[in-house]
Amino acid sequence: MTLYGFCKEAIMFKAVICGTEVRIGLLFPAVLVVLFALDDTGIPAWCLAASAMHEAGHFIAMYLLGCRPSMISISGFGVRARLPANKISGFTESMIITLAGPAVNIVSFAVLALASGMTLAAAIHLLLAVFSLLPIEYLDGGQLLYYILAGKIGEERADKICFRVSILVLVPLATAGFYLLISSGYNFTLLAVSIYLGLLVLLKHKYS
Repeated sequence: MTLYGFCKEAIMFKAVICGTEVRIGLLFPAVLVVLFALDDTGIPAWCLAASAMHEAGHFIAMYLLGCRPSMISISGFGVRARLPANKISGFTESMIITLAGPAVNIVSFAVLALASGMTLAAAIHLLLAVFSLLPIEYLDGGQLLYYILAGKIGEERADKICFRVSILVLVPLATAGFYLLISSGYNFTLLAVSIYLGLLVLLKHKYS
């Protein structure tokens, strides 16, 4: 589950569904068009399906815990959910919600692998689960680390530690992405994602 406080874009669609305001940004369909236009392997479709199931896991956990979001925003920068002020969950509930997304991908991977072996779809679910659990702010792993630390040493110290851990993980991740780009000659995905996450982390602490 990604929460971007400063990444805003024009809204293409807005509606209230079951008491929750749903917004779709203009950049979201544009990103989809570019992805599907540049790739005919079918990988973007599987990635989109795995990501949708991942986010569904978060939302299902929210509803089961009685934390129905007041607003869901889907944009080119990710998915953002806003909980009502009187429904903000504690650290334990927050950890359950955070883990629900990767859990859905892990279960999906296990089912697909048992049914058909290590297919592309199964591999994508596994990779998404592992990547989302990296201890980087804005990823599930970073949020999970924050909740664990905040419950023990306080939110301010937890925030500082999570920032440092994020940078320590992002540097080798970006280096691996650069090596992948050089060795493959075209695959810039990991490098682009690393730079993007790094900018989000830096901007968050600059404006916080």
